Amino acid sequence: MARDGLWMTVSAEQLSDFSTLHKARALWAKHELDSALDAFDMALRERPGNLRAILEAARAFGGRHEIARAETLLEKASRLGGDDRRVSPVIAQSYARIFRQQRAIELLEKQEQVPPAIRAELAVLYEQSGRLEDALAAIEACIRDAPSAPEPKLVCGRILRRKGQLQDAETIFSSLAKDDLDVRIQAEAWAELCYIRDAEGDYEAAAQAIGQAHTLVLGLPLTRQLIARARANNAALGRLSERLTRRSIESWRSAAFEPGPRCSGIAHLIGFPRSGTTLLERSLDAHPGLVASPERVVFSRDIFPRLCKAGGGALTVETLNAIPRDTIARERTRYIDYMEAALGEPLSGRVHLDKNPNHTSLLPGLLRLFGESRFIVAQRDPRDVIVSCVLRMFRLTETSAMLLSWETACEMYRFEMETWLRYRDLLDADTWVEVRYEDVVADFEQQARRSLEAVGLSWDERIRDYRTQIIDKHVNSPTHSEVRRPIHTDSIGRWRHYRQHLEPHMHRLEPMIKAFGYD
Repeated sequence: MARDGLWMTVSAEQLSDFSTLHKARALWAKHELDSALDAFDMALRERPGNLRAILEAARAFGGRHEIARAETLLEKASRLGGDDRRVSPVIAQSYARIFRQQRAIELLEKQEQVPPAIRAELAVLYEQSGRLEDALAAIEACIRDAPSAPEPKLVCGRILRRKGQLQDAETIFSSLAKDDLDVRIQAEAWAELCYIRDAEGDYEAAAQAIGQAHTLVLGLPLTRQLIARARANNAALGRLSERLTRRSIESWRSAAFEPGPRCSGIAHLIGFPRSGTTLLERSLDAHPGLVASPERVVFSRDIFPRLCKAGGGALTVETLNAIPRDTIARERTRYIDYMEAALGEPLSGRVHLDKNPNHTSLLPGLLRLFGESRFIVAQRDPRDVIVSCVLRMFRLTETSAMLLSWETACEMYRFEMETWLRYRDLLDADTWVEVRYEDVVADFEQQARRSLEAVGLSWDERIRDYRTQIIDKHVNSPTHSEVRRPIHTDSIGRWRHYRQHLEPHMHRLEPMIKAFGYD
């Protein structure tokens, strides 16, 4: 049956909502993820041919890194409704949600008629893969189809900015930074205007623009909740760091499991956002003996809570000590399963580098799971870190909510880095290395060698050519555009342009500036 030129092969019943599916969706929204997956399973058994249930369940299982299950569900969706033009773009879009971005691009490119919102997503996928011309063509087509929609214009402006067409980009963003649009659209537009004005050297205008963006986001009820949760978590993690002893760490290391055939070693790239972690991760990932996972939530969201629950629940040293050995073994396997699923390839006996600057204060949990862990800690002038964090808009999380003002960003940095300094004093010197961003810029090869040695690997010539290997690769990081640039010195000493905004909060940063040798 055809309607308005679209093939309609799926019945209304196959797309209908129902109570069990609604329950699963509500549980997922409340972050009760295990219960949500059980409810999605129940919904699939209740109505095995319901495409709405299949697609939502696929995204949920993929979001929990059970990607083989998600792919099986998407294959089923394709068999049941892949010829229906209401369904096929959503199937393609779902692959992007389960870390299969290239598959999503391939399927979306085959679509003859794609809704504007999904075409905009294709443009973003192109952008994150470094295909700026394709991204611009896709988003311009989207704007032609939906000229009044603000979201495609936002994407278009960002792509134009990345292409260096600053005047055209500024025109778009200025039109979007209006009071009659959604708060999040306005905030993104103001943030983009900040990037442009900073690039043009108008630093006070840049600070004013990002201030407008932050004011809008700070006015959201969710933001206040996230800041409160971040401070509560920091208080608990701070108490843990104060009570942790070298003896506990040594006991965890002595009880560590021997590396298995799947993975020859576990390393963690930590620090603080905007400290150079993405540059290190992408360059080290070029080594044939190492595979990096960028900023997955596997440990913090899925593994660590299970460990604490098994040990008694509270976030204490006693809880970590009480975790049964069989739980450690099971969660180690789960961690590797999830990481391999997200990567789309086996670790194959390589060192696994888990890059996540938000894991610094979670170090005791990382060590409890993998007692053999090695750590690469990215360092950068604290003043440059704060400027870089505050002038950028991130996806809203507990951590990023703390970066929405100069004051709370300095508060968060001080907490994370003081925590690292405590742990640094407890760890054996051969289990960690600090790598300064400024030293990477000055002598990339030497710092790459130091990082590799810290995780037990020797130099490989492919490291020098890492940028060639990521030209068309999807980069899962807020800095996906910058990591493709040649190494440059533009960001060193940038804080001086924003000195007046940092000055009221320097008392928080000064101990860290001294501790890391930037005074």
